[in-house]
Amino acid sequence: MTEERCAKGRESNHPPAGANQTRPIHRAVGRQDLRTRILRRGVRAVCGPSTTIPTSAAANIPLFSASLRFAWLRVLGAAGIRNFVTRSGLGFDFVCHVGDLSEHPFYHRRAYESELALCAAWLHDDNEPIMFDIGANVGFVSTQLAQMLAARSPTIYAFEPVPTTFAKLVQSVYSLGLNDRVHPIAAAVLDDPRQVRLSYSLRNSLYAQITPGGLNQRVGDHLAYAPSVTLDAFCSLEDVRPALLKIDVEGSEVAVLRGAPRLLSRSDKPAILLEYNPVTLSECGTNGRFLGELLSGYALHYVDDLEGQMMPLGSPVSCIDEITWICNLFAVPEGSSARWASALKHAVHRLGR
Repeated sequence: MTEERCAKGRESNHPPAGANQTRPIHRAVGRQDLRTRILRRGVRAVCGPSTTIPTSAAANIPLFSASLRFAWLRVLGAAGIRNFVTRSGLGFDFVCHVGDLSEHPFYHRRAYESELALCAAWLHDDNEPIMFDIGANVGFVSTQLAQMLAARSPTIYAFEPVPTTFAKLVQSVYSLGLNDRVHPIAAAVLDDPRQVRLSYSLRNSLYAQITPGGLNQRVGDHLAYAPSVTLDAFCSLEDVRPALLKIDVEGSEVAVLRGAPRLLSRSDKPAILLEYNPVTLSECGTNGRFLGELLSGYALHYVDDLEGQMMPLGSPVSCIDEITWICNLFAVPEGSSARWASALKHAVHRLGR
């Protein structure tokens, strides 16, 4: 890739400035600040005073319906209800765990919709597809895809190392009757097998992170220990070959891929949906350049972000290390461009865009 191509990518992400834009932008910022304050107050009321959400994420949550759902969560929490089954914005059941920020698909109805639509479309024509959900949290993505792909009889291995979060994952799977499709694995996925230390919060399990140096206060106020496994070792042990990896591990993405040289060098290597976060990568001692090198056999495409869609869904990404914000990317194996085009078309149709 050339610096010229990177520069073009940067320029295309921002609209031209002009004097006529100033007043509308100020009004929009004012509305967004009000929305953020209200939604943050709702999150803290349900999940505790120390829990918050990014300003950019709040901009994507419908204010009125979210307020009603926050109120309902408070009522359920006060009644001692810790979880319940409800329906996602895509129309499939999931378990809402009251008091944990992982419950946000209950009040943010469009949460994960682009990622789920793309994953389902990528696997749509496979019979009995195998998927790895690495960093499965409480199981929202795994259980949604298990239902979306029910006609294809998928097998989903859901890796979650934090003990309290793993317990919620197991509860989600069994409450929805998906134990024959989703298999929880109590382990982290890294580049070598060892015991790892994790920082996490009971009220915000989404940000749990492997922290060898000790507690990361940004992430949470609890520490846990868990075993780790490499992708190559797990595939060999279980004799499985995933068609898709979903990786959301708060900065450990490079370590996950380093543990899969055999899997990623296969002619039938899996597609990869991953979160890209420059901040968490830096906290784990790496960066986008190293991640891009490990994905050299893939074509990267943009999915979505917390900013309200900085780049269009499906846009090619030439310079991953030039992206300075948190986003989700879809890595397409070389030689699979036709399959990607078909998957993107079906995903866009499902999303009604």
